[in-house]
Amino acid sequence: MDDLQLVRELDETPLKSADQLAAARARLVAGMKPPRHRRAGIIAVAALTAAATVTAVAMVLPSTSTDPVRHDAAPTESAAEVDTAVQLLNHAAAAARSKPDQAPRPDQFYYVRDGGWEAWFSVDGTRDGRIITAGDAAPSTTPGCVDGVRKVLDKYDKPTGATEKCTPVRAYRDDLPTSADEMLRWLKGDNKDRPVNSYGKDVLGTFRFAYLPGPQRAALFEAATQVPGLTVVQKVSAGRPGIGISWPVPEGSAPWAEPVVMVFDEKTYEYLGTKNEPQDASGFVDRVGDRL
Repeated sequence: MDDLQLVRELDETPLKSADQLAAARARLVAGMKPPRHRRAGIIAVAALTAAATVTAVAMVLPSTSTDPVRHDAAPTESAAEVDTAVQLLNHAAAAARSKPDQAPRPDQFYYVRDGGWEAWFSVDGTRDGRIITAGDAAPSTTPGCVDGVRKVLDKYDKPTGATEKCTPVRAYRDDLPTSADEMLRWLKGDNKDRPVNSYGKDVLGTFRFAYLPGPQRAALFEAATQVPGLTVVQKVSAGRPGIGISWPVPEGSAPWAEPVVMVFDEKTYEYLGTKNEPQDASGFVDRVGDRL
């Protein structure tokens, strides 16, 4: 089972909280397989996307940030009103291509602090990462994959002495496609009839829990313009007000189900988090425990 498959299994069910799923995240990562063009880097979507208890996905855009650790900020030439999902995504793609990229070392970690949780994901997938959620939940280790094997942890996050086969799950995704058509094929995989909400979860996971260089990030946004059923969401907030794009909630969802909203800056199209859950920091650090 790969990482996108984990997300796709959630299509018809509400997502649980990060506290409920963080402890299982290491086991989920251990089950991820590498891509043919399969998705082995959306590292904690099944566990951490769960921080929003919803069944559909959206994109949104808020105000300018001066946070130097954000990796998708780029000024735009105009702040024209955005009326359509395609227009918004194309702006975000253009911004992604114009911004400078970071090139991490293989031994570093991609650090994310997002609302009530923070995480350290191994850049090359061979080193142990960590997830810390809000509340009293204990940190969860995400074992690295070395020479095709990773250690197995018990429910207390302690090594059992056993190992299992694996392929490294990378947090730096310069291996993804750089064209919209190829990225869309990658998102579709072998299932050509997947629901729109499923694509939304894949876009969210790819974008939120791994670093995509500019060409890959732009291709992801451009691929999303080809997904039918997207609508603009005006005046949404992830700590700051913005504008967004939503995928429809699947039929049969619980009455309380709402779209997840990915929030971006309305001028720079910088990712700022999801609705009511801002991403406070993201970038590369040298060790687990280092913060930005």
